Amino acid sequence: MISRLALFLQAGHQLTPDSSLLGAFACGLFFDAISGLFAAIPWVLYGAVMPERFLKSIWGKWTTASLMVAFSGLLIFITVSEWFFWNEFGARFNFIAVDYLIWTQEVLGNITESYPMGPILCGIALLSCGLVWLIHGKGIMTWAVTGSARWEASAGWLAAGLGLSTLAAHLVSQSSLPAFSNQYHGELAKNGCWSFFAAFKQMELNYDQWYPRLSQKNALMSAKKLLVTENEQAGGASTEDLHRVIQGRGDEHQWNVMLICMESMSGSYMAYAGGEKGITPNLDRLAKESLFFNNLFATGTRTVRGMEALTLNLPPTPGQSIIYRPEGTNLTTTFSPFLKRGYDCAFFYGGDGRFDYMNRYFSTSGCRIMDVKEWDKKDVTFKTSWGACDEDLFNKAIAEADKDHARNKPFHYFCMTTSNHRPYDFPDGRIDLKSHTGRDAAVKYADWAVGKLIEDASKKPWFKETLFVICSDHCAGSAGKSDLDVTKFHIPAMIYNPGLVPARQYSKLCSQIDVIPTVFGLLNWNYETLSYGHDLLSSETDPTTERAFISNYQKIALLRKEHLVILKPKRQSSLYSCDIATGDLIPLKDEGEEITRDAISYYQSASWLFGSGGLKAQNRKAGKP
Repeated sequence: MISRLALFLQAGHQLTPDSSLLGAFACGLFFDAISGLFAAIPWVLYGAVMPERFLKSIWGKWTTASLMVAFSGLLIFITVSEWFFWNEFGARFNFIAVDYLIWTQEVLGNITESYPMGPILCGIALLSCGLVWLIHGKGIMTWAVTGSARWEASAGWLAAGLGLSTLAAHLVSQSSLPAFSNQYHGELAKNGCWSFFAAFKQMELNYDQWYPRLSQKNALMSAKKLLVTENEQAGGASTEDLHRVIQGRGDEHQWNVMLICMESMSGSYMAYAGGEKGITPNLDRLAKESLFFNNLFATGTRTVRGMEALTLNLPPTPGQSIIYRPEGTNLTTTFSPFLKRGYDCAFFYGGDGRFDYMNRYFSTSGCRIMDVKEWDKKDVTFKTSWGACDEDLFNKAIAEADKDHARNKPFHYFCMTTSNHRPYDFPDGRIDLKSHTGRDAAVKYADWAVGKLIEDASKKPWFKETLFVICSDHCAGSAGKSDLDVTKFHIPAMIYNPGLVPARQYSKLCSQIDVIPTVFGLLNWNYETLSYGHDLLSSETDPTTERAFISNYQKIALLRKEHLVILKPKRQSSLYSCDIATGDLIPLKDEGEEITRDAISYYQSASWLFGSGGLKAQNRKAGKP
């Protein structure tokens, strides 16, 4: 309850002062009670099994006090962690917290660089000691840990606690919380510890088991019709064959493609989406000189989800990104057409690519791995716990491009940036904002680094035959008042080279999964694909391509014009009238049979395609050139 009150104060203006806020606190008390039941069991067990003589001895009292201090410190630490987690993500512990627990080296380094951990830990220690002193002085829990209760009574309490906790574990789920109109209320209603352990069980959700579905035949038939556009034809007559054959519009080009996936670059930072801080001058300039997609939406809220969209071109399947899953290896990706044409494909990352299993995914997709471990020491001029600075990343990519050009090898590079991430540190003297002062400074440095990349690359002989694809992985913040706030998925994307691609603004609704298929269209390539994305330039008159897919971990959605349909666990769906500019949603009841059916077809077929092994390829792990 204390953490809930703290988060209530932090959320502030994001909350709605209505009766549902009281409901959130009422639900929260219930989950707090259940969590308290689990927390009490170790103490009842301790009091039941330890001899009374030991508990009343000096050593026993010191042992008990030490355990209580450690236990209290853990609870206070969790509460403090929730505060910072909410500040970053606007939510209780979820998949991300579990993910961070797994990747301790990067995350602990990031935390120590971002927060004053010394004072925080000292404060937690003092508070836990004070709490134990208060508990001891009031005699709370004395009966359970000092041997003052008979063994039979302790055993009875233990049996009752185990029975109730077992029952609660099977019957109580935070997914059964009421559907609050304000999503922040739903997060307040949760218990942090319960949320954390629940996240362990929800890394992947089976679509057929949990989500609205059609018959398998109807879902695949519908998806097949939705996917084939003007310059495409179905790859086979079978219902289960979702291959499409794409026809180029002219002679093929063997241009290089350098994709810059920018960490947390929200559209709202840029001028086109109303950004007024002037922290993206280079991106704003490049947007005017590029094929710029000003109405494009990310598929998710994590880097690996953005990578998935840009390389697999699939709607986001429920749960964790495919890249993160054990089965996310040896897949048919956007690298496949490049590899068939003899391109050098490489993944560049300033951090440790083992994080989130990125190296595993890209290497089995046929890419050379060029994360920071593969660099020479001289290649790194500035580094945080999260990785080398963006300018080092781009300098390394340019150096490798020089090598490929020298041996007449076309290249396709996927470059993942890191500087726009906590601790928001970067080299001094690059911009007019200081390092380690927050997100705005990191955004401006990331923008500066991209500008420097284009400036440096323009002096290279390979520049005139290279497409620069710049796209964000996701927005900087994903939490909103609604189930899925569409404004938290609006990201910039552009394809740049004035000598190859005429500047224009593409304003129709589109998705992150359409970026690379559009690149293939510019290259005039003929190829087969399982992609759900489209070449936007060759299908401008096809209304089925005016859609976007957005998701968090459990809710998956289709956005089409002014409608948003959200698919949820327990086979639920919700239809809304959606204001894309503000994110405001108005529930609808009787107007969405077609769009709901289409949403189910997209997601059910994509989940089937991955789950059945239909995406599997046999790319060997790439070696160094």
